[in-house]
Amino acid sequence: MISDYPELRHKGVKLVLIGSCRGVDDEKRVSDLRMLCSSLQIKELVQFVVNQPFSVLKLYSNTASIGIHTMWNEHFGIGIVEMMAAGLITIAHNSGGPREDIIVPYGVEKEVSGFLAKSEEEYASIMYEVLSLGPHCAKNNKIRQTARKSSERFSDKIFMDSFKSIMIESKILL
Repeated sequence: MISDYPELRHKGVKLVLIGSCRGVDDEKRVSDLRMLCSSLQIKELVQFVVNQPFSVLKLYSNTASIGIHTMWNEHFGIGIVEMMAAGLITIAHNSGGPREDIIVPYGVEKEVSGFLAKSEEEYASIMYEVLSLGPHCAKNNKIRQTARKSSERFSDKIFMDSFKSIMIESKILL
């Protein structure tokens, strides 16, 4: 993204990679990414937050503008729902659960609840558009509000109410 939009280098934009390492393979991936950042001369623009408690992740969610999720064909994507619930403008891979169930037009008005992308160029273009408009512009604020509302579809209460209704309708639970 920095190669396509070099002006972002000096605007305080930072990529924060958050996640956990489940073993040696993940640790190697993080090490390789750190080396890649150094070779691309973007080390100061990327921060790695690895194996941190949920409280730390919430702090980052409260200060971030955009949440990206790049896994291809994610079966559901609770992390995507969490980013939306936190009010992040979310960009997820245009496949699987994110495309079919999560980042979909929301409500009667079919409002934008986030974005889907497949290629590096699509991710970069969407991020650039969001960042260019500014974190508090009306369009971005509307997307954040819609994302929060849309994420409520996946709450424990909605799940329990739906489950109970299905059980009653099927006469399993009377």
